Amino acid sequence: MKPTKTITRLIETAITAQKGAYCPYSRYRVGAAVLTETGRIFSGANVENASYGLSICAERAAIFNSVARGHRALKAVCVVASAAKPCGACRQVMVEFSGKDTELYLVDLNPSTGRKTITRTTVFRMLPAAFDPIASGLLPPNPQNLLRARQGSRRRRTAARRKR
Repeated sequence: MKPTKTITRLIETAITAQKGAYCPYSRYRVGAAVLTETGRIFSGANVENASYGLSICAERAAIFNSVARGHRALKAVCVVASAAKPCGACRQVMVEFSGKDTELYLVDLNPSTGRKTITRTTVFRMLPAAFDPIASGLLPPNPQNLLRARQGSRRRRTAARRKR
């Protein structure tokens, strides 16, 4: 299946972001881009630090970039690297701002040939049994920062409880 123009733009934005990675320690460049529910695209790159715990992954940089600008509902996420796979922390952050159908594009970019292999999945498939702030009761059924698709699943659970 050929990606749409918007997804192609998302992928190209992540590839461009990868070029801005600051990774003198691992030399593992990662770029990411997120597509919000409003159609805006935000990017991020991994930024390392000599104190490794202070580093940030490209995925979280892109998500935090979008959230800081008031765009909290993700429609799609793209990660570009050699053997691109988000870490566990990034997967959990993606869940916070994703709906059940938020697409995830993993682009394995071979730096020597420029060849890219695109794998399409969803954020929720990448982190089964994720810690869900709605299901745990930490967020109300209608949180401002999440997609309506997630709100709908909570409403169905609430309605089922009322019938009991």
